[in-house]
Amino acid sequence: MITEVAGAGIIRDDVQQAIERELNYRLGDGDAPGSLSRWQKELVILVLHTVKANVCLSQLHARAAVKAGATLAQVLQVIQYVELTGMVKWVMVGHDALTAAEGEVPESQRVDATKDAWDGQDQRFQDIQQYLQRDGHGEISAQWRKLAEVAPAILDGYITMRENFVKPDPLGAVPKKLM
Repeated sequence: MITEVAGAGIIRDDVQQAIERELNYRLGDGDAPGSLSRWQKELVILVLHTVKANVCLSQLHARAAVKAGATLAQVLQVIQYVELTGMVKWVMVGHDALTAAEGEVPESQRVDATKDAWDGQDQRFQDIQQYLQRDGHGEISAQWRKLAEVAPAILDGYITMRENFVKPDPLGAVPKKLM
């Protein structure tokens, strides 16, 4: 704490705490001051660079998010938000960023697919494959297989929404392709 002896007069406690947080951050202890933690900021920046199709910075911020404490499932979820818009370049940039993040994940954060599994998950995945093949999509991409492995509930939720909103065209047109 800064005392009056330093010649600064009386400094409110909240100001002293803010100064202390800033000093700790600059000395390498703790997160940057602000309402978001560092891993959250890295995920926001990851989205921005993925949308800008900047492969290098997307990979950098995916790695930084994991190093700052984000889980691989959180990185994947953020990337999927961008990819669900359907732009191919965003899918490619997102895939590269996810691959980079996977390389930074410590052993303690490795994905255990059985942890998030539920009864009937395998059957649901087969149903999803049949649904997509019926709409002319062919096989599920590696990225979507990874989503089913890391966060199956997200894939299930997306497909459930898609099933309810993307109905087969009575004239035979193929709905928007799933990347």
